Amino acid sequence: MTVRVCDRGAGRDYVGVSIRKVTVSDRCPICGGPRGVDTIRNHNFHEDGDWLSVDRWTNPCGHVDMYSAVLAESRAAQSGGAS
Repeated sequence: MTVRVCDRGAGRDYVGVSIRKVTVSDRCPICGGPRGVDTIRNHNFHEDGDWLSVDRWTNPCGHVDMYSAVLAESRAAQSGGAS
């Protein structure tokens, strides 16, 4: 599934936020159940004087996808790791 998520960087210092469009598995990385592909919806938020848009979704299994984990999953898939 392809979604837009916020990327706040990997460091401890605040460097702002970037919106990344990433593709990840449509299966929950915790239990293997389906992800909430049919529940993807837009979410607007205000940060540093700008309005930004990302995607939110609800997994039927109840596991919550944190944006940082989704970014890591996408990077692993791009480098040939498991998704």
